[in-house]
Amino acid sequence: MKLRLLALVLLASAATAVAQTAPFKEVIHLKNGSVLKGLITEWVPGSSLTIQLADSSIFVCPMSDVAKVTREFTPVASKPSKSAGALFVPQDYEFFASLGYGINSGKYGLDVVNFNMVYGKNLSASHFVGGGTGLRYFLSDNEFAMLPLFAEYRYRMDRGSLAPYGRIALGYSLNTQGIEKSGVLFNPRIGVEFPAGSAKVCFDMGYQTQQMPFLLLDNWSLVERFKNSEALCFNVGLVF
Repeated sequence: MKLRLLALVLLASAATAVAQTAPFKEVIHLKNGSVLKGLITEWVPGSSLTIQLADSSIFVCPMSDVAKVTREFTPVASKPSKSAGALFVPQDYEFFASLGYGINSGKYGLDVVNFNMVYGKNLSASHFVGGGTGLRYFLSDNEFAMLPLFAEYRYRMDRGSLAPYGRIALGYSLNTQGIEKSGVLFNPRIGVEFPAGSAKVCFDMGYQTQQMPFLLLDNWSLVERFKNSEALCFNVGLVF
């Protein structure tokens, strides 16, 4: 008896699951105009039809009340591909402009205002290479500016509504105090970008080193030595 009861419960559960997930519904049209949609669980020829509706309720319909029985198919929605986000095709060329501030770090660090302009090509949805210039304005006792010329590589790790990325800029900055006072620039950083109308907004942070001359005391006399001025930089930019 217990086994029979368990079998009936399992059968009812299976019927409910099928009724909710099947790609079709069976439709009983009654002579009084009523319509019942669900899964027919029992058909006794010449006697009755038993149908289970989507809400699990069960109706037993005498055959004398049934006008006709039809089957109604429902289209099955295809599941989106998990790789759909990877199908992003970027525009061939991009222009990037950013403005930021660097907080001095290390022994020879100086606060610096950064402005970057980069133009380049998207090799794929993830890889970008380009060249850039801009301005580095150092806030020391004797404020001065440097004009960077650099190559930049960017790797975009995703292309959803928020796309994290990494950038590396490497080049040479011309010192407005004289060409002999110029030096190597290195600026790796990480950030995130998101769409804003026809453009994209970017936020990133990184560590910048700029080679430049410093006057150092050596044997009670001032001598000029090239050192790396380091700064922790934060930038906001736009991509077109």
